[in-house]
Amino acid sequence: MSFACVPLLLTLAPSLQTEDIAQANGPALRTETLRGGDGVELTLEWGELEVPERRDVVDGPRLALAYLRVRSRLEQPGPAVFVLAGGPGGSAITKVRRNLEGGGAWYVDLLGGDVVALDQRGVGRSEPKLETPALFELPPGEPGDEDVLLARIREVCRADATRWRERGVDLAGYTTVESADDLEALRRVLGYEAITLWGESYGTHLALATIRRHGAHVARALLMGPEGPDHTFKLPSAAQEGLERIAELVAADPEASERVPDLLAALEFVLEDLEREPLVVDVDGVEVGISKFDVQLELAFRIGTLRGSGDTIPALVQRMADGDFDELAWAVLEFRRTFGIWSAMNMVMDCSSGASSQRRARIEAEAKTTLLGNALNFPTMHLAQAWGAPDLGDAFRARLRSDVPILFIVGDVDSRTPIRNAEELMVDLPNARLLVVENAGHGDVPWLQPDLREAWSGFLKGDEETIDTVAAPRPRFVLP
Repeated sequence: MSFACVPLLLTLAPSLQTEDIAQANGPALRTETLRGGDGVELTLEWGELEVPERRDVVDGPRLALAYLRVRSRLEQPGPAVFVLAGGPGGSAITKVRRNLEGGGAWYVDLLGGDVVALDQRGVGRSEPKLETPALFELPPGEPGDEDVLLARIREVCRADATRWRERGVDLAGYTTVESADDLEALRRVLGYEAITLWGESYGTHLALATIRRHGAHVARALLMGPEGPDHTFKLPSAAQEGLERIAELVAADPEASERVPDLLAALEFVLEDLEREPLVVDVDGVEVGISKFDVQLELAFRIGTLRGSGDTIPALVQRMADGDFDELAWAVLEFRRTFGIWSAMNMVMDCSSGASSQRRARIEAEAKTTLLGNALNFPTMHLAQAWGAPDLGDAFRARLRSDVPILFIVGDVDSRTPIRNAEELMVDLPNARLLVVENAGHGDVPWLQPDLREAWSGFLKGDEETIDTVAAPRPRFVLP
């Protein structure tokens, strides 16, 4: 029997077991001295937290989760700041260490308290690490057909899920609920009465789950690019709005608008033409099939982040409208050759968070009327059964009500975690505020820009007022 539609009974009430703490034996630390970017020497404290792979399985396997802590230098520090990486599958330890190497003590002082990074289960320095080299090996010659590609991807995912289970890994333990309880276990082991959560992208999803389950011990949360309980799978209308915002920025740029006079019309022309007749393009002797779906998929990959990604969309679309598909053909060939699983944790986490029936119906309806269809959710939205992923259920995805002070920071060109996500969440969060960063997408918010840095750093230190808009520099578009 597949797990895919069986809700786990872990979602509502905190169920942290006392043995989670007792068997951790306290923080077993080693230390390391690091000279930061500002020349100041910092002491890094390394530890390992032992937790059950599944808290609903008595005497089941246990995991070793790595964490890093840097103590505050302030005379009166605020709550410890737990940094939550995105992905899912990113390493918080790697993220914090890079910030320390670049900023040093200055970075720690900005956060206002001890800085703690836990590599989530299946990630980074934690064991087991669920990264995998498995590729989907999608053939390049045929124009991309969503159903055909999905059939191959499901086959590879099923095989990889079997391989992990044969190695003793219970994939049903890799859920946001378990990770939220891991954070609470670490809070207790380190002895903090209350903590601050700093999350980006998926890290915000984990933060909100932690607030739902353990909010009494969360002092505040800073969430950049919020993904709410029912936001894991993206709305096609958000991608459409992202394209429209890029088109507005192009129209406001005299040089870009001269080279790309009507971005949306050009894209509509390309998609309609390919729907009628897909292409085959020669790339250094390799035939590469190109369909409407291939274009939608490539733009879905690019649209989330504005700089270094979304800023290339106008040139690509205009070249295709002019009959030049070489750039796209190279991108499609690279995708077919290199696209793979990367991390079983990444896929199982998203599949288990899933989407409500209402969200799925909305996605299906919007996909029929938007330029990129449902490409933004390919392929993960369709893989729960292949992985045997548990469904955390609608209780997990229900609206979150909390008095925890929260600062949402969102770029106005973010199609993956758009402004509307924060606005929907704020209906039930009376102490939440929204800071919009103009001319920024997903993952390229300039968080060290002085006015933005002052706003979030002040919030972490307890300021109750903040600005509501910051303007990042306008992007410089790649031109055809």
